[in-house]
Amino acid sequence: MGAYSAFRKRFVQWLEDNRGFIILVFVLPASFLFDAGLQLRNWYRRVFLSAPEKHDERVRDIQRRIRQWNDQPSQKRKPMCTSRPNWLSLSTTFFQKNQCEKIPVDLYNILELDERRQVVRVEPMVSVGDITRYLIPRGYTLAVTLEIADATCGGLGLGAGMTTYSHRVGFYQEAVESWDVLLGDGSLVHATKDNEYSDLYYALPWSHGSLGLLVAMELKIIPVKPYLKMEYIPVRGQKAYCDMMRDLSGALDKAAKLPDYLEATVFSKDEAVVMVGHFADVTDPKEKAKINHVASWYKPWFYKHVETFLKKGKDYEYIPLREYLLRHNRAIFWVVESMIPFGNNPIFRLLFGWLLPPKPAFLKFTTTPGVRAMTFAKQVFQDIVLPMTVLEKSIDRAETLFDTYPILIYPCRIYDHGPAMGQLRPPRSDQMCPGTNYGMFYDLGVYGVPGPVKRRERYDPVHAMRSMEKFIREVGGYSFLYADIFMTREEFDEMFDLTLYEKVRKKYHAEGAFPHLYDKVKPEVDVFAIGRQCAEEFDK
Repeated sequence: MGAYSAFRKRFVQWLEDNRGFIILVFVLPASFLFDAGLQLRNWYRRVFLSAPEKHDERVRDIQRRIRQWNDQPSQKRKPMCTSRPNWLSLSTTFFQKNQCEKIPVDLYNILELDERRQVVRVEPMVSVGDITRYLIPRGYTLAVTLEIADATCGGLGLGAGMTTYSHRVGFYQEAVESWDVLLGDGSLVHATKDNEYSDLYYALPWSHGSLGLLVAMELKIIPVKPYLKMEYIPVRGQKAYCDMMRDLSGALDKAAKLPDYLEATVFSKDEAVVMVGHFADVTDPKEKAKINHVASWYKPWFYKHVETFLKKGKDYEYIPLREYLLRHNRAIFWVVESMIPFGNNPIFRLLFGWLLPPKPAFLKFTTTPGVRAMTFAKQVFQDIVLPMTVLEKSIDRAETLFDTYPILIYPCRIYDHGPAMGQLRPPRSDQMCPGTNYGMFYDLGVYGVPGPVKRRERYDPVHAMRSMEKFIREVGGYSFLYADIFMTREEFDEMFDLTLYEKVRKKYHAEGAFPHLYDKVKPEVDVFAIGRQCAEEFDK
């Protein structure tokens, strides 16, 4: 066993040392072919199977499956979930769907655009790529979206989503006008914030499909222009860029003039680039020269482009809106750099950039238990919601625990809808924007390989993440639940307010019919055992 353990350690080290070459030669071509197959399937669905007029008929088919489940003897019923494969989900976890009754929910259509009400009605499997491709040529976009094209509207709604427009409108859930949901007894309900199902309306966000099967939703849209005028502001000094983000987001002044889009990328504790975007038309020939197609395969990865302004100084450019909305798609923010360290090299981009990104679905599809354990132990991929009052502290804490940069900052409102009105608690009094019904929070995005792992030093992922989660609970923040969590059930209940959620589960027949939220989002692996193993292997 000693010889095998030593061989395994050397082999894993060889894979890590040569990961870029391995991914270039094997993973990227396979991922490209895999994605081509998915795109062909999606094209076939759009061209030959797209039938918005058959929506009601397809919903009735799903209802029939749920009622068949209800007709089974109670001892034979397994909790229901959708039949969508785990590998199509952007979650880092692998929920054990084989222990559930899998219900097909093949709903991929954009149903209706209502320009008068400024809403679009969609089925849950419509992707961000699909909806931006549909809306932007018509002069609109979703009020809240995500930078990854494969994310689905339904997944963002029942999970959590935010963007660089969220300092104006809040989370994705604030842009949901209504939900159409099939309950555990097969009944179809239409939930809005002010009808008889308003309790369900507020409990569905952050529920991750544990209250019912979503079959349609209405999403708010906003009018847009073809371009975004993006201003890059390099800032030295942690207090300086943190204060700037509080000022620009309106965290301290409800009358502040807000930009359309706002974000910051922190490249070290003392250096950041703040990005301020405004919708724009570009007609002047001189201004057209400043149009930058950031999504082109041969262009620098967006965060690397942003980093250049630390040396170049303050400047601006125009970005086509859809390219801005999907600006982080090619490099999956900056995760691809840990896979292909030379991926931003100009020659690589020119010759192989069109193969990027490696398809998240392919990476999950090919994940083995060993790979899952290794990536969990040697990477961090977390989005964390925190109040603006602790911005400096959170960056310091992230550096201490993970020591990896860049770090992403997206300001976001959290509204006070009253006590027990969803899984998010009302902001504390010191977190509120004066004179409003919301507090200004932000997404702290920490992605990549922790510093100790890069330096081949001892790293305990469980200790690091549990320390971060303790900090999050203490300051009144939240972990995004698409990523691995390390909390016990008691700690989970401390972070999230499940008062309304538990009432809704009983009232709308979800108990026994769908898995509980905690069971749906907890890692399928023993995180504590993997953490111990990681530490023990280093100590050998």
